[in-house]
Amino acid sequence: MIIYQAGALSIHRLLLNELKTNCYILQQGDQAILVDPTDQPEQILAYLQEHKLKLQFMLSTHAHFDHISAAAGMIDSGLVDTLYLHELDLDEAKRAQSYSLMLLKRKMRPAKAAAFSEVLIALLLDWGLAIQHVGAHTKGSCILHSLSRDFIITGDLALHHKLKITLFDSRENKAEFLHFLQSTIPQFRPDTVILPGHGDRSTVEAELAHNKKWAHILQRQGHGS
Repeated sequence: MIIYQAGALSIHRLLLNELKTNCYILQQGDQAILVDPTDQPEQILAYLQEHKLKLQFMLSTHAHFDHISAAAGMIDSGLVDTLYLHELDLDEAKRAQSYSLMLLKRKMRPAKAAAFSEVLIALLLDWGLAIQHVGAHTKGSCILHSLSRDFIITGDLALHHKLKITLFDSRENKAEFLHFLQSTIPQFRPDTVILPGHGDRSTVEAELAHNKKWAHILQRQGHGS
């Protein structure tokens, strides 16, 4: 379903796995970019076909298994040949299979992955979009946002505040998360739409007001605790 639209750009959301991880399809005309291929590639392919969309690229905000499990199947389809990630998450992608087996008791096939290419960056720029490396959640976690700063696809740097979330993840970099909240988020307006890794769309204002994890990091890390 379409959950965001501005000018020529539409953003579709699919929920395809047990963890309700958001899979996004960005559309301009009949062209599409797949962001966070979460699971069930056959469902993604059916959706693209139903909406007569031509897939140009596939990328992920970060390489946790629930954000990349459908990548191998999408490559098998022949529509794309690579999953694009930040270079610092290429090793994380290699560990995704183990985490899928451990947490969901389900095997996932690894996919060919590569660092964001100049061709991809140029296409995003042509669409009025940019990728910004943040780190914090994983070493290579990134946000994808419009140059007009009207929306951000955050991956798991933002989960909708109404979800029950764990405040701490031992694998996260708290200093980088604090920098994200103190330096990156202020680059956006209060009404900037957040399209999170899990949960419904939100805004910067709503998450700053109600996101308990964000508040905890700002309060504890901001005071040097």
